[in-house]
Amino acid sequence: MIDIRVRSTIPPEEMEEKVGKVLTADDVNVLLTNDCRVRKPDGSLLAVYRKGAIPFEMREEMRPRLRQFRSSGTDNRGQASGSERVPGGQTRTRSAKVPSSIIGAFEAQGFRKFCRLTAWTGRETEEFKDLWPLFEFLGERFAKDVPERHEAQMDEVRRTHPDWVIPRTPFTTITINNTWPTGVHKDKGDLDKGFSVLATLRKGEYEGGVLTFPEYRVGVDMRDGDVLLMDAHEWHGNTRFVPEVPRNVNGMPIWDELSFERISLVAYFRTKLVQCDDLPSEEEKRRVLAEQRNLSFIGE
Repeated sequence: MIDIRVRSTIPPEEMEEKVGKVLTADDVNVLLTNDCRVRKPDGSLLAVYRKGAIPFEMREEMRPRLRQFRSSGTDNRGQASGSERVPGGQTRTRSAKVPSSIIGAFEAQGFRKFCRLTAWTGRETEEFKDLWPLFEFLGERFAKDVPERHEAQMDEVRRTHPDWVIPRTPFTTITINNTWPTGVHKDKGDLDKGFSVLATLRKGEYEGGVLTFPEYRVGVDMRDGDVLLMDAHEWHGNTRFVPEVPRNVNGMPIWDELSFERISLVAYFRTKLVQCDDLPSEEEKRRVLAEQRNLSFIGE
């Protein structure tokens, strides 16, 4: 495997202009197309690229199961949406809607002062289990390619209640995107001393969609079945697709008019889940909070 070390970064003012924006091919000087280990200027690990690592049979089995999420969308991806946030009611703001879903577990946040499984995960338990072999494979790849980071993440897994961890993996949570070039962002809420594992499944012909670390001007042209282990706390995003993705008035892809597809998923560990009680206890917190809100609405 090739081992490269980047020597410099772009100026801070240039980097600031790219945040929240979708990149172009001009943002990439070094394009990775084969197995490679990439280090930052200080020698620490930025990413490990494994070309075609996912077995073909697993790709074909998982593709339709992951494709179901393309009809879902969210307007809460912030800088990653590649759009500006606008007022969304009360004190909240929203970005443009994008084809992105989160499955697995999530910690207490905002008005939801309880840990929880995402709605789909809690509702479709058997379909969630059907995806576990892929997540197990990515965890095994993680252990082989970045063992020190894997062990640090497993330390946190062992401190976390099993209700919040995907069995036999170092992951609690999965983000699934479909044919969407993310704007430049840094991931938040996942483990600093761990690593994120990204995988892609793609069909059809297109250019772009290159996963890029713009501060270092390094890009990875991820193909079908590729895996990238990465420090998601570094600035990263994708280059634009060519041809452009047709979109409806809500900003979502018009799937019937799309000649290609790029499913990407990111597996990671949500740091604050280590603080959560078991699932029944957190469900009781949810019930009590809902009851309190209902009483406040009727003035009692």
